Amino acid sequence: MIEEINTFIVNEFATNCYIYKDPFSENAIIIDPGGDAEKLINFIENNHLKLNYIFLTHAHYDHIGALEEIYNHFKVEVVIHQEEYSILEDSHFNLSVFLGKPEIKGLKNMKFLKVKDLDIISCGSQEIFILHTPGHTKGGICLYIKDKYIFTGDTLFCGSVGRTDFPTGDIDELESSLKRIFSLPHHIRFFPGHNNSCILKEEIRHNPFLLGEFYEDKNSNKHI
Repeated sequence: MIEEINTFIVNEFATNCYIYKDPFSENAIIIDPGGDAEKLINFIENNHLKLNYIFLTHAHYDHIGALEEIYNHFKVEVVIHQEEYSILEDSHFNLSVFLGKPEIKGLKNMKFLKVKDLDIISCGSQEIFILHTPGHTKGGICLYIKDKYIFTGDTLFCGSVGRTDFPTGDIDELESSLKRIFSLPHHIRFFPGHNNSCILKEEIRHNPFLLGEFYEDKNSNKHI
């Protein structure tokens, strides 16, 4: 029996790609297919999963490197924030040129579901809330499964936060996004775009980039 959250460390940038499986069915989603397409495809097919969507927390190359191969194999909609699509289609903004990587081709042949803040997308029995969390990029999103998990992309890491010196990055927006994440219940485990998963409550205590006075436990009862 496979786990609800399956983590794959892909490409030379050690990007976390996640395959989330609904605990009550074989429905699944893939989050940030940054590379190693064959491994991801084999996992989905060998475990007889039904892939519903491909989610992009943001459009930097290290999170989209296997997008075209995954899409061409499964032909499911690609979920992206409506403000992030322009980054996806720009090889300078998505860092393909910066990293010396090939341009992502075939975007016009893909089906996109362009979402906005607080849209809800289902994966079997589970509702996935879209939280617009700009800062690292203007259309960055987190994926929130209420009272359980949040996938934070490159907005929040264990012990660090996303950088803001790439195109469309904004440090003030990042701070606002972090405050929003830490307004969620503090028992939630977050799954970042790189490195290990962590608990929000523990992150408040140990992340040197967070302003401890703001992220007090009194915020833990707020909702999205």
